[in-house]
Amino acid sequence: MGEELDKELQEFVSVSESFSIPGTTELNDIRAGYNLMCQHYNTPHPEDLKVLEGAVEGPEGDIPIRVYRPTDTIGEPYPTLLYFHGGGWVLGDLDSHDSITADLASQAKIQVIAVDYRLAPEHVYPAALDDCWAVYQAITENPDIFGADSDRLIIGGDSAGASLAASVALIARDINLLGFTPPSLRGQLLIYPALTSEDLPSRTTQAQAPLFSTPDLDTFIDYYLGHKATEGNKQDFKVFPAQADDFSKLPATFISAAELDPLADDGPDYADKLKAKGVQVKSIVEPGLMHGWLRARNSSPRAAEAFARIVQALRDLSA
Repeated sequence: MGEELDKELQEFVSVSESFSIPGTTELNDIRAGYNLMCQHYNTPHPEDLKVLEGAVEGPEGDIPIRVYRPTDTIGEPYPTLLYFHGGGWVLGDLDSHDSITADLASQAKIQVIAVDYRLAPEHVYPAALDDCWAVYQAITENPDIFGADSDRLIIGGDSAGASLAASVALIARDINLLGFTPPSLRGQLLIYPALTSEDLPSRTTQAQAPLFSTPDLDTFIDYYLGHKATEGNKQDFKVFPAQADDFSKLPATFISAAELDPLADDGPDYADKLKAKGVQVKSIVEPGLMHGWLRARNSSPRAAEAFARIVQALRDLSA
């Protein structure tokens, strides 16, 4: 299994698991436990932030967004991170990742726009991707409305949100190649991303990793695809970005994977594919960390160091 959990991360796993109902398969119960767990780890917003609520018109109604804007930086336009939360395409919302996105904004001195995309199974693929694309399109077409510097726009997320971010980046690249000229993305930030349907080694070696297992991943994919997970749609880059045919002309990328995670190999695999096409990539597999470690950044020195690397990557990408 590689690195063993240190005492702080053992405590993090124990506390996180305490919010789950053992053996339950009821989605409402899973969501309730997840939301309680997220609330437990939420912290107050840093004092140097202005937080704004808003919405973007989407394909099936308004898409809620939350904007985190550092107040101790020079005024608009701001370098901006468009962030899609994790949760297996099934869990999470603006509140579940509120303190994470707030801390990214405050520490990296960057505006963060978080997106409350529609969730499966109520809204199966491609609803989440459609919503994420709609917000990206709104920002790139009207950056002044969002106070965003269109030359310093980064796209990112964690877990399923990282998958959505990478898919949006590929779609945006393809539109540019067709001769349309929305502003090019400056970078992408992918945190413990789900990027491929391939049976990479970590799917087996980390099948029962802390907090997130290979069976969990399979269940979430099944929900996301509406119980129609076939080899065909698993090969679609809009579902799994690493299945794309072309990885050229993508923005500079920072990938942070976790060692104790069925998705541990997704990051390095994607990094290799990008590097082979000349894309600037920095990739790390954080030793001793598990899927969801972002919430341990205030209690675990190891997680704090990993978070600092992400903050520095955001500073570098937006420079």
